[in-house]
Amino acid sequence: MKVRELLNASSSYLSEAGVEWSENESRKIFALACRKSEGEVLIWQALDPEISQVAKEAEISRFKFLLEKRRRRVPLQHLAGRAPFASMDLEVGPGVFIPRPETEMMSGIVSGFLSKKSRPIMADLCAGSGAVGLEVCRRCRVECFEVEKMPVPFRFLQKNISRQRKSFFPGSRSIAVRGDVFLPSTLSFLTGRLECVASNPPYLSSVFQPEASFDPPQALFGGGEAGMGFICRLLPLSYRLLKSGGLCIIEHGSEQSGEVFSLFSRTGFKDVETVKDLSGRDRFTRGVK
Repeated sequence: MKVRELLNASSSYLSEAGVEWSENESRKIFALACRKSEGEVLIWQALDPEISQVAKEAEISRFKFLLEKRRRRVPLQHLAGRAPFASMDLEVGPGVFIPRPETEMMSGIVSGFLSKKSRPIMADLCAGSGAVGLEVCRRCRVECFEVEKMPVPFRFLQKNISRQRKSFFPGSRSIAVRGDVFLPSTLSFLTGRLECVASNPPYLSSVFQPEASFDPPQALFGGGEAGMGFICRLLPLSYRLLKSGGLCIIEHGSEQSGEVFSLFSRTGFKDVETVKDLSGRDRFTRGVK
């Protein structure tokens, strides 16, 4: 069997199970199994050699093993042990929320706001793997408190801070804080000191993608009516943490945008704005204290 034939067959195998972008994912899994770059696999596809010329028997066995796990909708990021986010590769695995590409916009918005400040301090609440705060640390000078309650995500957060620290913007610092954001003892020392609060909190009421079942439920479901329970508690906390003129930005579902906008206004935020993601969906709401 040749490489192209193998990848075509594996792509069809994944597609039958409902995996989107199956051709791309098949290629990524083959690269992962062979410990090669995806670019090298693309070259193999173009040249189309026999599989035995480019991969060992053990690598083919590993490919079949990983392919079967992906067919069962285990996230590709779990198979690889990492997730791309903006300019980073973050360590992820079972028990930590996998950062999504649409959240990358939040880091850009925050970085643009903080780059005009001299010595800004921010908090990334419900930080998970640390994606948002770490990317901000790479883009501008900031002191970022990454707050996470659950023990498994907190361990991934610590690993990612350690891995990414060398690439931080000069003078930036990321501090991991283990604790419940709603307990006064967790963040009272930051009250009125922050230039920015950013959060991708739990806001779902249900999930439709099988891959999402591998994310921890504490990171997904916001509770309350239509998943809004967590956000309703988070906004007053964010307001207290911010100094005058500070920015709050929160991710939410597109169907929640009207209610979140209203909550921002009722909490006391000014210049409230709904921000669409790259697909045109309402994804974030921002406001200034």
